[in-house]
Amino acid sequence: MISIKKLEKNQIDIIVESFKNENWFKERKLFEIYLKEQNEGKRIVYCVFYNDLFCGYGTLKYQSNYRYFSNFNIPEISDLNVLPKYRKKGIASILLNILESEAFVVSKVVGIGVGLYSDYGSAQKLYVNRNYIPDGHGITYNYESVTPGSQVILDDDLVLWFIKVKK
Repeated sequence: MISIKKLEKNQIDIIVESFKNENWFKERKLFEIYLKEQNEGKRIVYCVFYNDLFCGYGTLKYQSNYRYFSNFNIPEISDLNVLPKYRKKGIASILLNILESEAFVVSKVVGIGVGLYSDYGSAQKLYVNRNYIPDGHGITYNYESVTPGSQVILDDDLVLWFIKVKK
């Protein structure tokens, strides 16, 4: 049984511990910031539970740090994560459905960024299969455009940005 809940303070320790148990370290401070931003109306955070066990979360930022999205008031789906043992169960798609619905309340377009190395392969395929297309502005590193000839580090901050238009 799958349940979806907005982030609450009493979930933070469960989330941090769940990631730690997967050797994937997420700082408590991150979720405290997310909760604060949610309370301020800047972000919404949904957590997914499978048989009452935490299995993933995703957020929607109403004001993106990515300049193109920000300039055009495109909300950004950000930090979508499903614990490895719960992948391939449709949980990321459930999160995306909810986050897209929230985004389409305030905009006809939603954006999402994806990393460029193989750990992001499943996400890259998922977004394309869900009708996301590249925004046409190339890649960014730490939210700044990468110009031809630049040297950048291939890590989580090297991102290709996608958009999806409401039908």
